[in-house]
Amino acid sequence: MKKRLLTSLYLIATIAIIGMSWSCTKENASTSAAQQAVAASDEDALLAGETITANVVPGTYTILRFIDSGDDITAKYDGYIFEFKADGTLVATKGADTFTGKWKLNSAQTRMTINIHGTAALNNLSDDSWKVAKITNQRIVIKKAGPDKVVFVMQ
Repeated sequence: MKKRLLTSLYLIATIAIIGMSWSCTKENASTSAAQQAVAASDEDALLAGETITANVVPGTYTILRFIDSGDDITAKYDGYIFEFKADGTLVATKGADTFTGKWKLNSAQTRMTINIHGTAALNNLSDDSWKVAKITNQRIVIKKAGPDKVVFVMQ
């Protein structure tokens, strides 16, 4: 009788454990690179494989986020590709249209000047008072006083 009771208790405990494990949900811990970039753009955390650099890494970038006077105007930059060249040339391309301008960091690498024109979106980006928040091998994050912020991500 005692053996039968222990067997029954063992069976009930096993069923309870299995039932509890099925009822638990597992959160998907993986996130896309874009989601990680958005999260990291709001924080000081670096993405996997990302390192702080002393200068802009020449290459092709897109705008991940553009906040202007508190408004998210990122959609205005959909389709734009920005090529930051080592000589300070900035080439913006959207479809068949190409616009050439300049970018420059001050000697302390704390301010970035962008001069590029041709569309309202590019005119809005053009400024000599961007504060460098972060430059890495994958991102350029620049800000102005207030909520203004631009996050470029390397393609």
